[in-house]
Amino acid sequence: MKRKFIKLITGLASATALISAVSFNAGAENVQPRGSWYVYGDVNNDGKIDVIDIININKAVNKYRELTGEEKLPMRIAVARTAIYFENTNNPVPQAADVNGDGYISSEDSDMVLRYVAEQREDIGKCGEHFYIS
Repeated sequence: MKRKFIKLITGLASATALISAVSFNAGAENVQPRGSWYVYGDVNNDGKIDVIDIININKAVNKYRELTGEEKLPMRIAVARTAIYFENTNNPVPQAADVNGDGYISSEDSDMVLRYVAEQREDIGKCGEHFYIS
């Protein structure tokens, strides 16, 4: 009886160790990022707000104007078509271009980023503030 009890305990311990290892590995493989933090004004997501970001905003607005004749690029279109409006930019974050928060990318946003880069801290909208995209 004692041997059966020892075998049972040993078997349970082995099974528990196996289940723990499988659960741990499965959990580690299935971890998905839930979102990321970005900075308003850092359109190319390189960690700096600079002239390159201003150029990216202006290129996007000009491209939209060429295609539609409109002066303001709606955010939903910029997000859906980043390859068109932010071509030659590796990791664009179109949402970071909307520093005035009106839902459009326009020359107003570009001017606010320019003022931020020139260290004029008035009328810069949300430039330099962090935001989260889930």
